[in-house]
Order: sequence, then C-alpha cells, then structure tokens
Amino acid sequence: MIAFTLNGAAFEIGAPDDTPLIDVVRGKAALTGTKLVCGAGVCGACTVKVDGEAVVSCLTPLANVAGKRVDTIEALGRDRLHPVQKAFMAEDALQCGFCTPGFVVAASAFHDAWRALHGTTRPSDAEIGAALSGHLCRCAAYAAIYRAVASACAGACDGDGVTPTRVDALDKVTGAACYTVDVREAGQLDGLILRSSQAHAVIRSLDLEPARRVPGVRAAVSLLGADKTVRYAGQEIAA
Repeated sequence: MIAFTLNGAAFEIGAPDDTPLIDVVRGKAALTGTKLVCGAGVCGACTVKVDGEAVVSCLTPLANVAGKRVDTIEALGRDRLHPVQKAFMAEDALQCGFCTPGFVVAASAFHDAWRALHGTTRPSDAEIGAALSGHLCRCAAYAAIYRAVASACAGACDGDGVTPTRVDALDKVTGAACYTVDVREAGQLDGLILRSSQAHAVIRSLDLEPARRVPGVRAAVSLLGADKTVRYAGQEIAA
C-alpha cells in the first residue's frame, strides 16, 4: 500500500510502485481536472503539485509520492481562487481550456515561489517562459498567459474581485470543465488507433490474434480487406 495526502485528505492505494500518478489521480480518485494528453512529459497538461513543486504526473511513479502532499487543480481553487486563476480569467488566458489546469497549477507554483522571493516585482517574459517551458497550448493563447502570470505575480489579482471574459472561464481554471475524455459510462469501451511505424509502407496482411488475446481487449479490427471483422462478445461483426 502506498499512502500520501491528496488535496488535503489522506489517500491510500494498493498499486505497483511504477504506476503513473496520473492513473491514480484520474482513475482511482476521479479527479478529472488533471488531463492526460501526451503521456511523455512534454505538454504539461497533467501537471500537479507534489509538496508544492509542479511535476508532470504522467511521468511520476506512485512510489515517488509516498508520504508526500499531492495537490491537483481541484484543490487550488476549492476555498478561494488563487491569484493566477483570477488572472487567467481576467486576461482571457484560455480558449478551449483543456490545457488550462496544467498551466494554472504550474503558474501557481511559480507565482508562490516568486512572491516569496521578489514580492510584487513583475517577472520578465523570459522568466515566465522558463517556468512554463514544459507546457503547450494548442489554441496558442501564450500572449494572454504571459500577461496573466505577470499580472498575478505583480499583485494585481490579490483582491476578491475579478471579471471573467468568458462565461465558462471559472470552470476551466478550476478543473471543473467536463470534456469527452472525462465521461465514463457503465460498460463503456475505449478505442485505440494504432498506426504503422513504417512510413509509406504497403501493409498486405495483419495478424490481429495477439492483440485480441491481450487482457481487457474486447475487439480488434484493421482496415485491410481480409481483416475487416470486429469480434465482440463472442460474435463476429462486419466492420
């Protein structure tokens, strides 16, 4: 059993030491504000704080958080919005909002460390960029994100008042926004597309039986003529 504190509450789970923290946060704890995107630590969407330090949870093994404090986006604005959250809303530093929780968690860690050392001195774009270098925004809201982080660090959002520029801004900066990947229905099946590792190759046949024997796999199908069959619940269904 591995025990740690999750968003202020004791949490214990029996799982392999190398289980990615993101699997526990999203799967076992059902905290879907933390997003799994790349799974390789390059996009920042799965960022959480471990003992106050921003880390990517997709590359953090469960054993590394034993006895530590883990905080997700849901904890950040639970009692009172963090200045970074208010700044993101005021500066419209978000669009689709999918990457926003990761940005906000990392920016809040940077903000807290910056304010402790520099007070309300405004950080430079280079300093903000270095802090958020492991984060990607597909909507390219970078200019607004830089403004928001600088504004929060300068103390402009320390008060209680904030005027959001979007009606859904609050949900997006607190991790409450619900996306398709956050929905789990009873009996739901998940699909995975595997593409060829050989560029421009002509694939004439595929053996799908090894894939069908993997535990948990309910069906496997290819787009090749001879393999256009889905096997599900013991029956073959034409693809």
